[in-house]
Amino acid sequence: MVNTKILLPVLAAAAFLGIFIVSLMNRNEDSSNAEENDCSGDRFCSYAELAEVYEEGKDYEIMTNTNGDQRWLVSAIHGGGIEAATSNLAEAIAGSSFPFYTFKGRLSSNNYSNLHITATHFDEPRALKMAGAAESNISIHGTSGNLPQTMIGGLDENLKDIICLHLREKGFVVTKPPEHLDGDHPENIANRTKTGKGVQLEITRAQREAFFKNGDISYASRNNASNQTETFKAYAAAIQAAMDEYK
Repeated sequence: MVNTKILLPVLAAAAFLGIFIVSLMNRNEDSSNAEENDCSGDRFCSYAELAEVYEEGKDYEIMTNTNGDQRWLVSAIHGGGIEAATSNLAEAIAGSSFPFYTFKGRLSSNNYSNLHITATHFDEPRALKMAGAAESNISIHGTSGNLPQTMIGGLDENLKDIICLHLREKGFVVTKPPEHLDGDHPENIANRTKTGKGVQLEITRAQREAFFKNGDISYASRNNASNQTETFKAYAAAIQAAMDEYK
C-alpha cells in the first residue's frame, strides 16, 4: 500500500523542479521583457565590467575577420554558449566575402547569465570599431521559441524588407519582433554604423536547432561542420543573396 503522506510531498517537489527547469531554460535565451536599453537583467552592463571578472581566451573568445567588402559587418555578439549557433551562422554568412565579428562564451555552463551584455550596452572596443567602419551591420542573435522563425529588427527598413523577402522565398517564417527585441535603439550595436542603421535577426531556438542534425546545438555538434543541415546552408545563402541585392 502506497503511503500518500510520503508520496504527495515527493510529487509536489518533482512538479516544482520541472517548473524551475523550464523557467531556467527560458532564462537562458531572452526570457526578459525588459526595455531594449535596460541592462538590469544582465550581470554586467558594459564590456569593461565583464573583463574585470572574466579572462579573454579562457572564459570567452573574440574572433574577427576584417577581410571582404568593407561596407558590411556580420556579427554575433552573443556567440558560443551564450546564444548557441549564432556565431556559426554569422561566420557562414560572412565567409571570405564580408568582415565578421563574434564574442563567444566559453564557460562550461551558464554562459548567458554570466556573459550576456544586451546589444544596447555591448561596447567591446573591437566590435565598436568594426561596426563604426561599416555602412551596414547584420547582427545575429538567438531567442527562445518552440516554433522555427526569425524576427527581424533594426533601423535599416530597406535591408529588413529585402532579407525578409529572401528568407520567405526559401521557406523560412519571418515575424515582427516584440518591442524589446526590435533592435531600433540607436545604441544597439546593429545600428552603430556609419549610416546609423543596421539589421538585427532574432532566431528562435527551434530554428537554430533545425540548422544541425538531430536538432543538436551542443558545443560538440555545432562545432562540427558536417552536422550543418541543408536548412543551415539555405538560411546563410538567403542572407547572402539579400546582401547582394542590397548593393
